[in-house]
Amino acid sequence: MDLIEKAKAEVVNRHSFFVEWFTGRAPEAEMEVSAQAFAADMRMVEPDGSMIDASQVKAMLRGARGKRSEDFEIRVELIEARLVGSEAALVVYDEHQVIDGAKTARRSSALFSADKDAPEGVVWRHLQETWITED
Repeated sequence: MDLIEKAKAEVVNRHSFFVEWFTGRAPEAEMEVSAQAFAADMRMVEPDGSMIDASQVKAMLRGARGKRSEDFEIRVELIEARLVGSEAALVVYDEHQVIDGAKTARRSSALFSADKDAPEGVVWRHLQETWITED
């Protein structure tokens, strides 16, 4: 599987994990595996413009276990990817969430690089999320 396909798989599979984790269905041990998907120097720009680092992302995720209702959902759509040099892939995708019946949507750009120890063979290096209007 090439870098682009690994990056796309990472986006889909990580969001599937988030649903299981946020609803409390994923076992605690799965977070340690999932945490390996984030590079130590990763940065995330949240939809409100604030920036957090990998340790803050992981802490936020750990604290969110079981905080969503059973009907929480995330849909990832419109995944586009391209190679950036030979070592990185940029993926743009839309993330739609339903939280207690309320819908939100964001468009994300994520930069990945190869890492054989990561769950899908790539790690998140940079993520930027922007609110979009739900259609």
